[in-house]
Amino acid sequence: MRKAGPGSLTRFLPTSLFYRMSLAIGVVLVVVFGASSYFTYRIQSEQALTATKTQAILLTRGLKNTIKIGMGSGNTESLASIFQTVGSLPGVEKLRVFNEEGKIRYSAKPAEVGHLTDELDYTVYRSPERSTPFQSDVTGHRSFCMVEPIENDAKCHRCHPKEIEVLGVLDVCLSMEDTEKSIASNRLLLLSSTGLALILTSGIIGVLLKRFVSRPVERLVTTMEAVEAGKLDGRVEIRSATELGRLGNSFNEMIRKLSEARDELEKFHHRQLVRADRLASLGEMAAGIAHEIKNPLAGIYGAAQVLVNEFPEGDPKREIVGEMMILLKRLDNTIRDLLNFARFTEPQLTKGNLNDVIEKVLFLVQQTPEGKRARIRREFDPGMPEIEMDQEQVKQVFLNIALNALQARPDVVMISIRTQGDVAAAGDDVKHRARYVMASVSDDGPGIPPDRLGKIFQPFFTTKENGTGLGLSMARKILDLHEGRITAESGPGGGATFTVFLPRVKI
Repeated sequence: MRKAGPGSLTRFLPTSLFYRMSLAIGVVLVVVFGASSYFTYRIQSEQALTATKTQAILLTRGLKNTIKIGMGSGNTESLASIFQTVGSLPGVEKLRVFNEEGKIRYSAKPAEVGHLTDELDYTVYRSPERSTPFQSDVTGHRSFCMVEPIENDAKCHRCHPKEIEVLGVLDVCLSMEDTEKSIASNRLLLLSSTGLALILTSGIIGVLLKRFVSRPVERLVTTMEAVEAGKLDGRVEIRSATELGRLGNSFNEMIRKLSEARDELEKFHHRQLVRADRLASLGEMAAGIAHEIKNPLAGIYGAAQVLVNEFPEGDPKREIVGEMMILLKRLDNTIRDLLNFARFTEPQLTKGNLNDVIEKVLFLVQQTPEGKRARIRREFDPGMPEIEMDQEQVKQVFLNIALNALQARPDVVMISIRTQGDVAAAGDDVKHRARYVMASVSDDGPGIPPDRLGKIFQPFFTTKENGTGLGLSMARKILDLHEGRITAESGPGGGATFTVFLPRVKI
């Protein structure tokens, strides 16, 4: 059974881009459509209430004028008929006239005449607006009641005393049952249409997201996973002029360049392996030859020592044999350095202080003829920590550097040594951004020409007449085995500085 990769799983997880965008857009749509539906419903309810209020105002004022005309003409018997006719109209729940004490004088329902009006109607009459909607416990729906006082104007003074300001209160209540049913129907229709629009909009947006965002991103992720697995022959297929299309093209270009770089790196690595194998073979052969030469050379040197004593002082032959011994000694030193360089020795790590190691090297250097004419300045860090190192190998590193500094000038040479217990070695390699201890050795010699500065660590490269060109190469090899590094600098005014970095903690 084929196993699903990480990319196929994330398509269905809540952390996927498609899910998050769909969820965010869905929330926005719900909020927008929900708010729109709510405000539409509120507007419809306000409009229905306003329409009912307007209807009540028109009916109340019309009835008020009718009552005044009937009372002014003395035809009060027709008022009862008018009340019954208007009260039978659809939507009219109450139609009555009551006096200041709340007693009903006229009503569309004759049985109410003579009784006290409802407390609600009397409260509406005493309120400033004299109109209110309310929910009736009896009918189960809302109604709108409005009261209108019938003032005692000049036409009414012939039948009513002037002291009476209000002859009666016209009370009209209109049912809002049909209006509420219409609002409920509209609300249901509004919710249905909103839900349908929400579903359709979400579906369309989801399809568009899947088509223009999710699928291109999935193809991009799949290709990235293939590249991460080392397959650089894949390409992203995003045929679009959008940002994702440009991203896909840039990613394809990156894959192409990465593939070319890998091919070049493989070719370079192959050449390096061939070269390293050739150098290793040459090194083994050179070490073998040097080992074979060393013993006969020691015999020749011993014979020369015996032979030189056979000639008296001042004999030219004695001088020739002495020069031969000097050459034999130089050849022996070269062979010894070659054997030491070819020998791969794993460091024997022990805890030690770099300041103490350098101090021992300086003591040895000062015992040599060159060291006796040197002036040495020390700037040791007193907080230097103990680190793991092969102290004998590290001594060899600083001994080689110090000997180079002593040979920089034929007269008095100034050597400055500075240590620091916590630094970061500058470099592009991530390994060199760790914490190191550092020691720098500077001299005031003529310096190193820029065209030779990059070659001084190569084996057998030397500018000295009697040098072997293996000292600095051996120093770098030892530091590589310690996971450290060495750098060299030389200014235009002369002088050279060699800086050694050793890790504070082994990684």
